[in-house]
Amino acid sequence: MNPGRGTFEDVLERVRHERADDPLPGSAFWTRIRGLNAGFVGTNSKPEQRLDGEQLHAAYYDYISDVVAPPEKPAALPPKPAPPPPEPATIDISMFKRLSRGEIAKDINLLASDTRAELQRKRRNFARINHPDRAPAEWRDAATTRMMLANHLVDDALRRI
Repeated sequence: MNPGRGTFEDVLERVRHERADDPLPGSAFWTRIRGLNAGFVGTNSKPEQRLDGEQLHAAYYDYISDVVAPPEKPAALPPKPAPPPPEPATIDISMFKRLSRGEIAKDINLLASDTRAELQRKRRNFARINHPDRAPAEWRDAATTRMMLANHLVDDALRRI
């Protein structure tokens, strides 16, 4: 330690001298890592001594196996059993036999006090259950009739609002 200078100034002076000794500015971090130089990957070797990809790969894993033990492979899990097939949905076909305007109005649950939003919601709910595309093939004509009558009933109720 120089007289009249603090420890911090001495450290700064030492760092300046070390940086001045570096051959390339900014390379100090890479050249000071022990064991990791350009020769590790074979760039400084003669062309006849260079390894191809497979040899390099094998040499790397040969080297690393001395340093790090390979991880143990987990035991194979038993295969999961297949889920049971879904049971076919049972459709209540009795509703397709109700084709009068009164029965359909009752199924829709039309009320004189329904608002426009409630009528639209009731129309969608009715269509979700009674749409011909969802009906069994033998009941599609009845489902079409029910949907037409339901749409007429809801449209009439909307006009009255």
